[in-house]
Amino acid sequence: MRHVIVLPGNSSKNKAWGELMLEHFSNQFDSAFMFSYDHWVSGETNINFVREEEKISQHVATLPVGTEIILFAKSAGSLLAFLAMYHGVFTPVRCVFFGIPFDLAATNLFMEGWEPVDSFTLPAVAFHNVEDPVTSYEFTKTTLAKHAPHITFIPTHEADHWYGSVDTYAQNLSTVLES
Repeated sequence: MRHVIVLPGNSSKNKAWGELMLEHFSNQFDSAFMFSYDHWVSGETNINFVREEEKISQHVATLPVGTEIILFAKSAGSLLAFLAMYHGVFTPVRCVFFGIPFDLAATNLFMEGWEPVDSFTLPAVAFHNVEDPVTSYEFTKTTLAKHAPHITFIPTHEADHWYGSVDTYAQNLSTVLES
């Protein structure tokens, strides 16, 4: 069984992004699940990474043994994914990242080291908008080259942090999703 997990970005506005990914890609999987973060309801500003890792663990525990997990993660959802995988919460077979905000994480989540990224060895693709106004294209490109050079880095050209160009992603993901 192939199961896709979608981890949207920090803001509740990212729920629409997750729904778009499910609408476009979920037919390529046996099942799909998109996370809604607790802070979207509580009114807190940011993801509570510890709490959301617990929720990932709980979700993965409901899946049949042998389920292949494919991860789609955007922005802060990507950071959550790196931390959850590093902490042994789950191990997808493939990952697709969108707009990883390493520049923002450098000053808080990864200020003591890049071990969650250094230890990442899974097949993965990372899309990043060259003109992303929220997170630095160059910083992400450089960080991946240094800490996870096996991740295929694909520059994209939306002039925002939306990452909704599903046709562009579909062209680049066919081999990732079909294998």
